[in-house]
Amino acid sequence: MKILFIGVNRGNSKNTYNAIKKCYPQTEFLDTSKILNNFYYKIFYHISPYFFNQTVINFYKTKITKFYDLTFFFNVEFINEDSLKLIRNHTKRTYFYCADNPFTQRDKQRWNLVKKIISKFDLIIFHQKNREKYVKMFKIRRFITILPPYFKDIQLINKKINNKKDIVFVGTWFPERGKFFYELKKRGLNVDIYGARWDKDKKYYKYIKSNINLKFFSQKNVAKILNKYKIAIGLLSKGNKDDITRRSIEIPATGLLLCSERTATVKKILIENKEAIYFNNPNECFKKCKNLLNNSKLRKKISKNGHNKITKILRPEAERIFKKILKPSYLNKNINKFLYKF
Repeated sequence: MKILFIGVNRGNSKNTYNAIKKCYPQTEFLDTSKILNNFYYKIFYHISPYFFNQTVINFYKTKITKFYDLTFFFNVEFINEDSLKLIRNHTKRTYFYCADNPFTQRDKQRWNLVKKIISKFDLIIFHQKNREKYVKMFKIRRFITILPPYFKDIQLINKKINNKKDIVFVGTWFPERGKFFYELKKRGLNVDIYGARWDKDKKYYKYIKSNINLKFFSQKNVAKILNKYKIAIGLLSKGNKDDITRRSIEIPATGLLLCSERTATVKKILIENKEAIYFNNPNECFKKCKNLLNNSKLRKKISKNGHNKITKILRPEAERIFKKILKPSYLNKNINKFLYKF
């Protein structure tokens, strides 16, 4: 099967491409990161993407010359009605992997082009169940909701390390997160933080700066970091209205204990106090982490149960998921469902 993968050549987009390429070797990559430079992207993002309609069309017109069985868009904001029509002349099917939330205002004007045409894709792939409430509003015809897949790099680095550190958080800064870790630190719980943009927090950065490793980390480096700790905090994006995140799956996949914000979705996937730990606020997080740090037997038991649930029962490993859902026969059999298990 010939697949055209459209996305950016970094992060989870690149990881997803690599997973699909292993399943379907005739997969080609089209990198959208070169469409606009940083200056013009700020206009696209903050003011209006409609200024760049012709730029988007011209990009696909010059880049796409072959015919494909499937065109797979990974979270692409650079797609409008005319360019989608053009691409349809070069492909049998179009899938849009919706890894973010284009239906909120967190990302300013970023998703305005996509929202106008999202009903025109053959399949929308979500990995947050609460995105399903937008289906009727935006006239989406076919969708599936999968668990956020984890990549093999996460599991490959799972070595035994003596004298592991206590607690870690790996993720980008969002406005609510600085206060959360400030509250934990104020109570005496120091969490090592790895991620980008934390220096944007004007109010709390100065208090938690010493805990932060400030930069973007690759998937392989995330795995190496997680492997050094006993507990990992899982936080959701409030602006994105997430009910689950990729870390909710990746953390237990490494064998690490997940201590996550409590939602109905994550509680259905990992049983509370048996396969993961949940909290509603910093104080509850503090108490539960302190208890687990002092109870290695319980901590290891929950970690093991969570690891087995993800890697042996649910098994949302990226190659396994994409090998199945990208088959042409899958499109008409399994639509409009939340797929926990394949």
